[in-house]
Amino acid sequence: MASCDSEGPHKSKKQTIKIGYLPVTHAANLMMTKQLNEARDSNYRVELVKFNNWPDLMDALNSGKIDGASTLIELAMKSKTKGSNIKAVALSHHEGNVIMGKDDTFPYPNQSSYNFAIPHTYSTHYLLIEKLRQEHHIAKDDVSYREMAPGEMPAALNEGRIDGYSVAEPFGALATKLKRGHLINHGHDVMPDAYCCALVLREDLINQHSSSVKSFMKDYKQAGFEMNDKDKSVAIMKKHFKQDEAVLRQSAEWTSYGDLTIRKQKYQSLSDEIRKQDLFNPPSFEHFIDTSFYKEA
Repeated sequence: MASCDSEGPHKSKKQTIKIGYLPVTHAANLMMTKQLNEARDSNYRVELVKFNNWPDLMDALNSGKIDGASTLIELAMKSKTKGSNIKAVALSHHEGNVIMGKDDTFPYPNQSSYNFAIPHTYSTHYLLIEKLRQEHHIAKDDVSYREMAPGEMPAALNEGRIDGYSVAEPFGALATKLKRGHLINHGHDVMPDAYCCALVLREDLINQHSSSVKSFMKDYKQAGFEMNDKDKSVAIMKKHFKQDEAVLRQSAEWTSYGDLTIRKQKYQSLSDEIRKQDLFNPPSFEHFIDTSFYKEA
């Protein structure tokens, strides 16, 4: 875990909090948090650590190389069941998931089997496609899944290596702009406000540096409401993402933040869906979720 570091001989030490993320808009609230932190004289500093795929991020989190992460909530839930000392403290976002395809008409004419890309099996993106499959009475054996890094998905669809994908923004807006895919459904049309990514912190950080965690969560909470201003949202994403402004503005329209409290009823609904799909037995709300820091912020 990160140690305290001094910013000068006459300045008080600040706790460095290392937070991992993937370059998707679901992590943009962290970037706003960092901006707020840098503008203030606080007792911590946040260091954002970029990863290209979820397994590498989770390995770093579980081993203590980073202190927390904006990650797929299902993936974090699975890690918790395997003994990882982590707690989910807030959501990363609301909405902002898409199901993209080679045609905007689904099921596709004259096609009975499908190969979909998802970022990870333990994800809301998998649950979304399973819901879509059931809605259209497509047999389970007629849909196969391929785990793929989000940034690779638009090209894979364009090249015909997959029939569609479900992923976080900005990779739906990007495919639309480049004419490499068609929007089949927004995630909220299939599962309204389904929890997707959450801010997860290691318990040793929480237990040993609670004062810094409180300050961090205060900034994180404010950032969520700042991000609901679409102009501010686009401005912060332009500093951290490679996509052009038109793509980021579309992503901002499809993603929201605001109140990022993890609510027990919604968590239970997600847990029920995970069980229904036979993915794993989720941890209880009380065992995995700690909303106290967000509520007190």
